[in-house]
Amino acid sequence: MNMKKLSMMGALLTLGLLAGCGGGGGGGSDGSTPTPVPTKTTTEVMAGVSGSTLALDRGSAAAGADANADGVRDDVATWIGSQGYTSAMSAAATQLARAYQGAITVSTSDADALRTARTAASDAVECVMQSAASIDAGYKAVADVRRVTLNTDARASAYLAYAAAVNDTVVRAPEGTGCASSN
Repeated sequence: MNMKKLSMMGALLTLGLLAGCGGGGGGGSDGSTPTPVPTKTTTEVMAGVSGSTLALDRGSAAAGADANADGVRDDVATWIGSQGYTSAMSAAATQLARAYQGAITVSTSDADALRTARTAASDAVECVMQSAASIDAGYKAVADVRRVTLNTDARASAYLAYAAAVNDTVVRAPEGTGCASSN
């Protein structure tokens, strides 16, 4: 390897290490201990989600009620319907809610099911981003659907278990818009 390539690799490695260290838990720049970020209760988080005045299922079960068995909790489907989304954006948000629901109910010991859930989530996020009026609107919609779907400790814990199980896995890039054919 020539010296120029070695030097470039060293610079990239250093930059990567510095970027990876940013925002960590070290002391402040003056050597003081950083102020901890306050944690929010589920109610406080939900207050920041538009349309959150609707009653959301707060039961202890991760799955929740899905009377029509479409893969989306009934309260989440009602919330999506109240957002005033375009039909394409509503379908995309529903696809994302279904993916999050699948993620919190998947068996973390089943590699094939995890891969399917991970692909569904990746596709759904891409679909929302492609269907949104802007990048910011897409980011907000993804965050809002996640907050509404993972609105209890049991659901958040189930999602964290899923995230830990798929951590460091590779999934194919979404095909096209990522939207399901039924969207």
